[in-house]
Amino acid sequence: MIREIDKKLIRILLSFYSVYFLINILQRVYLKSNGYGYRHISWSQLLVENTAIEIINTIPLMLLIIYFSRWMIKQNFNLFNLIIIHALVSVVTGILFSFFYVFLQFLAGNISYELTLNSLFTSSVRYLSTHFLIYFTSVFIINTYFYLEKSLNVEIQKINIEKQLAQVKVNILKYQLHPHFFFNTLNSISSLIDIDTKLAQNTLADFSDFLRDILFLKDSNLLPISVEMKVLKRYIGIMGIRFSDHLNVSINLEEDLDDALIPSLILQPILENGIKHGYSYDATDLKIDIDIFKKDSQLYIEVINNGEPLSENYKYGTGLKNTIERLKTLYGDNYTFSIENRKNRAGVKTKMIIPFSQEQV
Repeated sequence: MIREIDKKLIRILLSFYSVYFLINILQRVYLKSNGYGYRHISWSQLLVENTAIEIINTIPLMLLIIYFSRWMIKQNFNLFNLIIIHALVSVVTGILFSFFYVFLQFLAGNISYELTLNSLFTSSVRYLSTHFLIYFTSVFIINTYFYLEKSLNVEIQKINIEKQLAQVKVNILKYQLHPHFFFNTLNSISSLIDIDTKLAQNTLADFSDFLRDILFLKDSNLLPISVEMKVLKRYIGIMGIRFSDHLNVSINLEEDLDDALIPSLILQPILENGIKHGYSYDATDLKIDIDIFKKDSQLYIEVINNGEPLSENYKYGTGLKNTIERLKTLYGDNYTFSIENRKNRAGVKTKMIIPFSQEQV
Protein backbone atom coordinates (compact mmCIF):
# COMPACT_ATOMS: atom_id res chain seq x y z
CA MET A 1 0.00 0.00 0.00
CA ILE A 2 2.73 2.48 0.99
CA ARG A 3 4.48 2.10 -2.37
CA GLU A 4 1.35 3.35 -4.11
CA ILE A 5 1.41 6.62 -2.14
CA ASP A 6 3.41 9.54 -3.37
CA LYS A 7 6.52 9.77 -1.20
CA LYS A 8 6.52 13.55 -1.41
CA LEU A 9 3.01 13.70 0.04
CA ILE A 10 4.08 11.35 2.84
CA ARG A 11 6.97 13.68 3.68
CA ILE A 12 4.67 16.71 3.75
CA LEU A 13 2.19 15.03 6.09
CA LEU A 14 4.95 13.67 8.31
CA SER A 15 6.30 17.20 8.60
CA PHE A 16 2.88 18.43 9.66
CA TYR A 17 2.44 15.67 12.25
CA SER A 18 6.00 16.19 13.50
CA VAL A 19 5.21 19.82 14.21
CA TYR A 20 2.00 18.74 15.94
CA PHE A 21 3.88 16.22 18.11
CA LEU A 22 6.53 18.79 18.98
CA ILE A 23 3.94 21.34 20.08
CA ASN A 24 2.16 18.63 22.06
CA ILE A 25 5.37 17.60 23.83
CA LEU A 26 6.30 21.20 24.65
CA GLN A 27 2.81 21.76 26.02
CA ARG A 28 3.05 18.71 28.29
CA VAL A 29 6.54 19.65 29.45
CA TYR A 30 5.32 23.11 30.40
CA LEU A 31 2.25 21.80 32.22
CA LYS A 32 4.18 19.15 34.18
CA SER A 33 7.09 21.48 35.00
CA ASN A 34 4.73 24.08 36.51
CA GLY A 35 2.54 21.54 38.29
CA TYR A 36 -0.53 22.09 36.14
CA GLY A 37 -0.91 18.51 35.05
CA TYR A 38 0.57 15.05 34.40
CA ARG A 39 1.64 14.69 38.04
CA HIS A 40 0.75 11.03 38.18
CA ILE A 41 3.13 9.94 35.36
CA SER A 42 6.90 10.04 35.12
CA TRP A 43 8.95 12.08 32.64
CA SER A 44 9.86 8.94 30.68
CA GLN A 45 6.20 8.02 30.36
CA LEU A 46 5.37 11.56 29.32
CA LEU A 47 8.10 12.05 26.74
CA VAL A 48 8.77 8.55 25.45
CA GLU A 49 5.82 6.24 25.97
CA ASN A 50 3.07 8.75 25.21
CA THR A 51 4.87 10.03 22.10
CA ALA A 52 5.52 6.48 20.84
CA ILE A 53 1.87 5.55 21.40
CA GLU A 54 0.70 8.66 19.56
CA ILE A 55 2.99 7.87 16.61
CA ILE A 56 1.72 4.28 16.46
CA ASN A 57 -1.84 5.58 16.56
CA THR A 58 -1.27 8.36 14.01
CA ILE A 59 0.49 6.46 11.17
CA PRO A 60 -2.46 4.21 10.24
CA LEU A 61 -4.78 7.20 10.62
CA MET A 62 -2.62 9.22 8.19
CA LEU A 63 -2.59 6.39 5.63
CA LEU A 64 -6.35 5.96 5.96
CA ILE A 65 -6.95 9.69 5.40
CA ILE A 66 -4.67 9.67 2.32
CA TYR A 67 -6.40 6.74 0.66
CA PHE A 68 -9.88 7.92 1.51
CA SER A 69 -9.13 11.46 0.30
CA ARG A 70 -7.71 10.10 -2.96
CA TRP A 71 -10.83 8.02 -3.44
CA MET A 72 -13.02 11.07 -2.78
CA ILE A 73 -11.06 13.13 -5.31
CA LYS A 74 -11.54 10.45 -7.98
CA GLN A 75 -15.31 10.38 -7.34
CA ASN A 76 -15.62 14.10 -8.22
CA PHE A 77 -18.08 14.90 -5.42
CA ASN A 78 -19.35 18.45 -5.20
CA LEU A 79 -18.03 20.63 -2.37
CA PHE A 80 -21.10 20.23 -0.11
CA ASN A 81 -21.13 16.43 -0.30
CA LEU A 82 -17.36 16.40 0.11
CA ILE A 83 -17.54 18.31 3.39
CA ILE A 84 -20.47 16.26 4.75
CA ILE A 85 -18.80 12.92 4.00
CA HIS A 86 -15.44 13.99 5.43
CA ALA A 87 -17.18 15.34 8.55
CA LEU A 88 -18.93 11.99 9.14
CA VAL A 89 -15.71 10.05 8.50
CA SER A 90 -13.80 12.34 10.88
CA VAL A 91 -16.32 11.53 13.65
CA VAL A 92 -16.13 7.78 13.02
CA THR A 93 -12.33 7.70 12.80
CA GLY A 94 -12.11 9.99 15.84
CA ILE A 95 -14.05 7.49 17.95
CA LEU A 96 -12.24 4.43 16.60
CA PHE A 97 -8.72 5.82 16.92
CA SER A 98 -9.40 7.29 20.36
CA PHE A 99 -10.47 3.78 21.42
CA PHE A 100 -7.24 2.45 19.95
CA TYR A 101 -5.18 5.15 21.69
CA VAL A 102 -6.73 4.44 25.11
CA PHE A 103 -6.26 0.72 24.57
CA LEU A 104 -2.54 1.24 23.82
CA GLN A 105 -2.22 3.40 26.95
CA PHE A 106 -3.91 0.63 28.93
CA LEU A 107 -1.46 -1.96 27.58
CA ALA A 108 1.42 0.33 28.52
CA GLY A 109 0.11 0.56 32.07
CA ASN A 110 -0.54 4.30 31.93
CA ILE A 111 -4.24 4.06 32.86
CA SER A 112 -5.21 3.58 36.49
CA TYR A 113 -8.98 3.61 36.07
CA GLU A 114 -11.11 0.65 34.98
CA LEU A 115 -11.33 0.30 31.21
CA THR A 116 -15.03 0.18 30.27
CA LEU A 117 -17.06 1.03 27.21
CA ASN A 118 -18.29 4.17 28.95
CA SER A 119 -14.75 5.33 29.80
CA LEU A 120 -13.64 4.65 26.21
CA PHE A 121 -16.52 6.67 24.82
CA THR A 122 -15.87 9.52 27.25
CA SER A 123 -12.21 9.65 26.18
CA SER A 124 -13.20 9.70 22.52
CA VAL A 125 -15.59 12.61 23.11
CA ARG A 126 -12.81 14.61 24.77
CA TYR A 127 -10.48 13.90 21.83
CA LEU A 128 -13.08 14.46 19.08
CA SER A 129 -12.57 18.22 18.54
CA THR A 130 -8.78 17.86 18.29
CA HIS A 131 -9.13 14.92 15.93
CA PHE A 132 -11.58 16.89 13.80
CA LEU A 133 -9.06 19.69 13.29
CA ILE A 134 -6.21 17.25 12.57
CA TYR A 135 -8.36 15.28 10.15
CA PHE A 136 -9.49 18.31 8.12
CA THR A 137 -6.01 19.83 8.12
CA SER A 138 -4.71 16.55 6.65
CA VAL A 139 -7.52 16.51 4.08
CA PHE A 140 -6.71 20.11 3.14
CA ILE A 141 -3.00 19.27 2.66
CA ILE A 142 -3.82 16.18 0.59
CA ASN A 143 -6.34 17.94 -1.65
CA THR A 144 -4.01 20.90 -2.15
CA TYR A 145 -1.17 18.55 -3.04
CA PHE A 146 -3.19 16.62 -5.63
CA TYR A 147 -4.64 19.83 -7.05
CA LEU A 148 -1.14 21.25 -7.54
CA GLU A 149 0.04 17.94 -9.03
CA LYS A 150 -2.90 17.96 -11.42
CA SER A 151 -2.21 21.58 -12.38
CA LEU A 152 1.46 20.75 -12.97
CA ASN A 153 0.54 17.76 -15.16
CA VAL A 154 -1.84 19.95 -17.16
CA GLU A 155 0.96 22.49 -17.70
CA ILE A 156 3.36 19.72 -18.76
CA GLN A 157 0.77 18.35 -21.20
CA LYS A 158 0.20 21.87 -22.51
CA ILE A 159 3.93 22.36 -23.08
CA ASN A 160 4.19 18.96 -24.80
CA ILE A 161 1.25 19.79 -27.05
CA GLU A 162 2.83 23.16 -27.92
CA LYS A 163 6.09 21.39 -28.77
CA GLN A 164 4.23 18.89 -30.94
CA LEU A 165 2.37 21.70 -32.71
CA ALA A 166 5.66 23.54 -33.24
CA GLN A 167 7.15 20.34 -34.69
CA VAL A 168 4.23 19.97 -37.08
CA LYS A 169 4.45 23.63 -38.07
CA VAL A 170 8.18 23.37 -38.81
CA ASN A 171 7.63 20.24 -40.90
CA ILE A 172 4.85 21.93 -42.88
CA LEU A 173 7.12 24.90 -43.58
CA LYS A 174 9.93 22.61 -44.70
CA TYR A 175 7.62 20.63 -46.97
CA GLN A 176 6.44 23.93 -48.51
CA LEU A 177 10.06 24.90 -49.09
CA HIS A 178 11.16 21.69 -50.80
CA PRO A 179 8.85 21.90 -53.87
CA HIS A 180 9.71 25.60 -54.21
CA PHE A 181 13.39 24.77 -54.54
CA PHE A 182 12.89 21.63 -56.62
CA PHE A 183 10.95 23.43 -59.32
CA ASN A 184 13.56 26.18 -59.55
CA THR A 185 16.38 23.64 -59.88
CA LEU A 186 14.54 21.55 -62.47
CA ASN A 187 13.88 24.69 -64.49
CA SER A 188 17.60 25.46 -64.39
CA ILE A 189 18.47 21.96 -65.61
CA SER A 190 15.82 22.23 -68.32
CA SER A 191 17.42 25.41 -69.62
CA LEU A 192 20.77 23.62 -69.98
CA ILE A 193 19.49 20.73 -72.09
CA ASP A 194 19.54 22.66 -75.37
CA ILE A 195 22.81 24.41 -74.53
CA ASP A 196 24.96 21.58 -73.16
CA THR A 197 23.42 18.11 -72.85
CA LYS A 198 26.40 16.63 -71.03
CA LEU A 199 26.41 19.46 -68.50
CA ALA A 200 22.66 19.04 -68.01
CA GLN A 201 23.18 15.32 -67.29
CA ASN A 202 25.92 16.05 -64.78
CA THR A 203 23.78 18.69 -63.12
CA LEU A 204 20.87 16.25 -62.92
CA ALA A 205 23.16 13.66 -61.28
CA ASP A 206 24.30 16.26 -58.74
CA PHE A 207 20.72 17.25 -58.12
CA SER A 208 19.85 13.58 -57.52
CA ASP A 209 22.53 13.39 -54.83
CA PHE A 210 21.27 16.63 -53.33
CA LEU A 211 17.69 15.33 -53.34
CA ARG A 212 18.81 12.15 -51.56
CA ASP A 213 20.45 14.23 -48.84
CA ILE A 214 17.30 16.33 -48.39
CA LEU A 215 15.03 13.29 -48.15
CA PHE A 216 17.39 11.72 -45.62
CA LEU A 217 17.28 14.86 -43.47
CA LYS A 218 13.59 15.67 -43.95
CA ASP A 219 12.64 14.94 -40.31
CA SER A 220 15.57 16.82 -38.78
CA ASN A 221 14.83 20.33 -37.52
CA LEU A 222 18.35 21.05 -36.31
CA LEU A 223 21.57 19.88 -37.92
CA PRO A 224 25.26 20.25 -37.08
CA ILE A 225 26.87 22.87 -39.29
CA SER A 226 29.15 20.19 -40.75
CA VAL A 227 26.12 18.32 -42.13
CA GLU A 228 24.42 21.51 -43.30
CA MET A 229 27.61 22.55 -45.13
CA LYS A 230 27.77 19.19 -46.91
CA VAL A 231 24.26 19.66 -48.28
CA LEU A 232 24.83 23.34 -49.08
CA LYS A 233 28.00 22.59 -51.05
CA ARG A 234 26.01 20.23 -53.27
CA TYR A 235 23.61 23.08 -53.99
CA ILE A 236 26.51 25.46 -54.66
CA GLY A 237 27.93 22.88 -57.06
CA ILE A 238 24.64 22.76 -58.97
CA MET A 239 24.45 26.55 -59.17
CA GLY A 240 28.12 26.74 -60.12
CA ILE A 241 27.51 24.50 -63.14
CA ARG A 242 24.64 26.68 -64.26
CA PHE A 243 26.41 30.03 -63.89
CA SER A 244 29.91 28.79 -64.71
CA ASP A 245 32.60 31.39 -63.94
CA HIS A 246 30.07 34.10 -63.18
CA LEU A 247 29.35 32.76 -59.68
CA ASN A 248 31.84 32.52 -56.83
CA VAL A 249 30.67 31.33 -53.42
CA SER A 250 33.06 31.13 -50.46
CA ILE A 251 32.31 29.72 -47.01
CA ASN A 252 34.17 31.12 -44.00
CA LEU A 253 33.41 28.91 -40.98
CA GLU A 254 35.00 29.76 -37.65
CA GLU A 255 36.98 26.94 -36.08
CA ASP A 256 35.34 24.53 -33.61
CA LEU A 257 31.82 25.21 -34.92
CA ASP A 258 31.30 21.93 -36.79
CA ASP A 259 29.02 20.64 -34.02
CA ALA A 260 27.03 23.87 -33.65
CA LEU A 261 23.35 23.31 -34.44
CA ILE A 262 21.41 25.34 -36.99
CA PRO A 263 17.98 24.82 -38.59
CA SER A 264 18.21 22.29 -41.40
CA LEU A 265 18.42 23.69 -44.94
CA ILE A 266 18.24 27.24 -43.55
CA LEU A 267 21.04 28.59 -45.75
CA GLN A 268 19.82 27.28 -49.09
CA PRO A 269 16.87 29.72 -49.50
CA ILE A 270 19.07 32.65 -48.40
CA LEU A 271 21.72 31.71 -50.95
CA GLU A 272 19.07 31.08 -53.60
CA ASN A 273 17.58 34.51 -52.92
CA GLY A 274 21.00 36.13 -53.30
CA ILE A 275 21.60 34.40 -56.62
CA LYS A 276 18.12 35.11 -57.95
CA HIS A 277 18.14 38.83 -57.14
CA GLY A 278 21.89 39.46 -57.21
CA TYR A 279 22.39 39.27 -60.95
CA SER A 280 21.53 42.32 -63.02
CA TYR A 281 22.67 44.24 -66.08
CA ASP A 282 25.37 45.90 -64.01
CA ALA A 283 26.21 42.85 -61.88
CA THR A 284 27.03 39.92 -64.15
CA ASP A 285 29.69 38.40 -61.92
CA LEU A 286 28.33 37.52 -58.50
CA LYS A 287 30.50 36.89 -55.46
CA ILE A 288 28.85 35.57 -52.30
CA ASP A 289 30.56 35.19 -48.92
CA ILE A 290 29.02 33.04 -46.20
CA ASP A 291 30.49 33.91 -42.79
CA ILE A 292 29.59 31.84 -39.73
CA PHE A 293 31.02 32.71 -36.33
CA LYS A 294 30.20 32.65 -32.62
CA LYS A 295 29.94 35.73 -30.45
CA ASP A 296 29.11 35.37 -26.77
CA SER A 297 26.21 32.89 -26.64
CA GLN A 298 24.93 33.65 -30.14
CA LEU A 299 25.70 32.13 -33.53
CA TYR A 300 26.06 34.66 -36.35
CA ILE A 301 25.40 33.72 -39.97
CA GLU A 302 26.02 36.38 -42.60
CA VAL A 303 25.53 36.00 -46.35
CA ILE A 304 27.09 38.92 -48.23
CA ASN A 305 27.03 39.48 -51.99
CA ASN A 306 28.22 42.17 -54.36
CA GLY A 307 25.15 42.00 -56.56
CA GLU A 308 22.17 44.19 -57.28
CA PRO A 309 21.08 46.22 -54.19
CA LEU A 310 17.58 45.94 -52.79
CA SER A 311 14.91 48.16 -54.22
CA GLU A 312 12.72 50.28 -51.94
CA ASN A 313 9.66 48.07 -52.49
CA TYR A 314 11.54 44.78 -52.05
CA LYS A 315 9.37 41.99 -50.60
CA TYR A 316 10.27 38.59 -49.23
CA GLY A 317 9.56 35.60 -51.44
CA THR A 318 8.38 32.14 -50.45
CA GLY A 319 11.82 30.90 -49.41
CA LEU A 320 12.60 33.81 -47.08
CA LYS A 321 9.10 33.83 -45.58
CA ASN A 322 9.51 30.15 -44.75
CA THR A 323 12.93 30.84 -43.27
CA ILE A 324 11.60 33.53 -40.94
CA GLU A 325 8.60 31.40 -39.91
CA ARG A 326 10.89 28.49 -39.10
CA LEU A 327 13.17 30.69 -37.01
CA LYS A 328 10.19 32.09 -35.14
CA THR A 329 8.78 28.62 -34.50
CA LEU A 330 12.09 27.18 -33.31
CA TYR A 331 13.38 30.12 -31.27
CA GLY A 332 10.37 32.29 -30.43
CA ASP A 333 11.60 35.88 -30.20
CA ASN A 334 15.19 34.84 -29.52
CA TYR A 335 16.52 35.34 -33.05
CA THR A 336 17.40 38.10 -35.52
CA PHE A 337 16.92 38.08 -39.27
CA SER A 338 17.62 41.06 -41.52
CA ILE A 339 18.36 41.85 -45.15
CA GLU A 340 19.85 45.22 -46.00
CA ASN A 341 22.00 46.93 -48.58
CA ARG A 342 25.71 47.21 -47.93
CA LYS A 343 27.41 50.59 -47.64
CA ASN A 344 27.37 52.57 -50.89
CA ARG A 345 24.82 50.01 -52.20
CA ALA A 346 27.70 47.66 -53.01
CA GLY A 347 25.55 44.58 -52.64
CA VAL A 348 23.27 42.95 -50.07
CA LYS A 349 23.94 41.57 -46.60
CA THR A 350 21.67 39.00 -45.00
CA LYS A 351 22.25 38.46 -41.28
CA MET A 352 20.83 35.79 -39.04
CA ILE A 353 21.53 35.48 -35.29
CA ILE A 354 20.35 32.43 -33.35
CA PRO A 355 21.14 30.94 -29.91
CA PHE A 356 24.34 28.91 -29.90
CA SER A 357 23.92 25.24 -29.09
CA GLN A 358 25.95 22.16 -29.87
CA GLU A 359 25.22 18.61 -30.84
CA GLN A 360 25.34 16.27 -27.85
CA VAL A 361 28.20 13.86 -28.51
